[in-house]
Amino acid sequence: MFSARKKALGEAVADMCHHQQGSHGWFAFHECLGEVAASREAAGLDRLLASLWRSRPYISDAHTITLLGIAVRHHLLEHSGPGDVFDPRLPLSRRTSALTDLLERRGDVIARHMESYSNSYTGARRFLLPQLVIGAFADRFAVPGVRLLDLGTSIGLLPRQLNNEAVFRRFAPDLRWHPAAPPYRSIPLEFVCGVDRPPLPTLDWVRTCHGPSDYYEQRFEEVLWSLEQSERAGRDVRLRPLDLLDSPGLAAFLTDHRVNVVTCNFVLYQYGEDVRRELVRTVTGALDAPGLLLLMDPSHALARQGCAVHAYQDGSTEALHIADVSDAHFMGDVTVHPDMGVVAGPEAYR
Repeated sequence: MFSARKKALGEAVADMCHHQQGSHGWFAFHECLGEVAASREAAGLDRLLASLWRSRPYISDAHTITLLGIAVRHHLLEHSGPGDVFDPRLPLSRRTSALTDLLERRGDVIARHMESYSNSYTGARRFLLPQLVIGAFADRFAVPGVRLLDLGTSIGLLPRQLNNEAVFRRFAPDLRWHPAAPPYRSIPLEFVCGVDRPPLPTLDWVRTCHGPSDYYEQRFEEVLWSLEQSERAGRDVRLRPLDLLDSPGLAAFLTDHRVNVVTCNFVLYQYGEDVRRELVRTVTGALDAPGLLLLMDPSHALARQGCAVHAYQDGSTEALHIADVSDAHFMGDVTVHPDMGVVAGPEAYR
């Protein structure tokens, strides 16, 4: 069982090495991780994976790979260690040796980070689509008050950004909608909350989730700017620790707070298919009517650019494929599908 799962992980790493954005910061790590995973002298990695898969049996290969890179980087930054494994200028053999040695010596510490945290990468531009879709949904179905819960919220940036026109105007021009975007509307927010598995991630952890490159430095600067712009709204956004795999707890939270709109962005890819289906079932079954669950997730488990956007309405577990985005960092093209009309009205895709 372990060898089969490790083989699948190695194949996933090899696939991720061909990602169009590999040079933006994680390619050097993925490349040497692939070498370590294929090596017969990888006892440190084997112990780490065995521990992780015992504590988090539902974790996906894509999440395991990204989380390992983040945990290694976090450990090296925390202890001022050399970042050889992330330096593409160094020979692959040197990077591979550095990673093998680190996992052998400090694998237990890195494993504890992976067992406690998730990939909490926070993109400042990802609220653009929820802003328009939720606004259109509330308008079409005459929802007097949107009671919103953001699942896997990280530091709660997305719910803080909603209805912030200054932030929207800065980033919206970098998205090209085909054939057209729903018009900007203010969402009638009545209750706004974000939840994530405990312990809630810190800004320092989010910083570590951004790759070691100029490209990701720019993305993190956007996060800091957006936090500053959304400071006032942040006072009204509640952040709560809640494990999304706790189905009874999640259902009770949704019911107790009469939540009618749920966003879940770049979270479900972290789990296996059975867990994803259970989460959708739990959320759609507990939403106030008319209810909306809006999901954004990588199109190819982080092996390629882009993300797919799906919606679920009125208790249904049947996915509506409403859009595809060419770049998961929300710079590029949004292709609107006919299902958008079910959520936002027919004019949204004409």
